[in-house]
This record gives sequence, structure tokens and C-alpha cells, in this order.
Amino acid sequence: MTLTIDTLNLDGMNADELMDFWMKTNSVRPIAFAKQLFPTRPKGYVRITRELGCYASNKATAMECRTRGQIRSALMYEDICERIHSRLPLFARW
Repeated sequence: MTLTIDTLNLDGMNADELMDFWMKTNSVRPIAFAKQLFPTRPKGYVRITRELGCYASNKATAMECRTRGQIRSALMYEDICERIHSRLPLFARW
């Protein structure tokens, strides 16, 4: 199944899946991945894809911090995720 914004749920992914997503947003072909994620190519879709990648990376880091018992650090990364999510346009939220 091809991942699109309609099937994306970053909060339902584990840390490895989140980092895989982040790597796709920072690959040698990030625009191709953005086109896959947003087939209708709304305004700003490449920038938004990068923001989603940042969310994924910070979410994975927060999960890893919690696993290690580093709750304050986890809360800091989760706060970053909340700020990123709040700035996303409605069509890019899950």
C-alpha cells in the first residue's frame, strides 16, 4: 500500500517506523516522496512533508527517551511535536 496523507498516522507508528518516515523526507528524492504523500500537490506540500519528517523524528526521540526513563527530555520532544502539529494545515493533520 502506498502511503498518502489520507493513510498517514504518525502517532500510530513505532520509533523505527517514524525514523524510516523521517529518512524518506530527507532522502536524495524528498520531492518524489512529497508527491507520493500529497498526490494532489496542495500549496506548500514539499515544506509540509519536511515538517512531517521533523515531527516523526522528534516523536521517535520522545519515545526512546521514555523507554530510557528520561521523562523530562521526552516531554520536551513531545512539546516540539505539538508545536509542529499545530502549525500544519488542516489537510495535513491526522
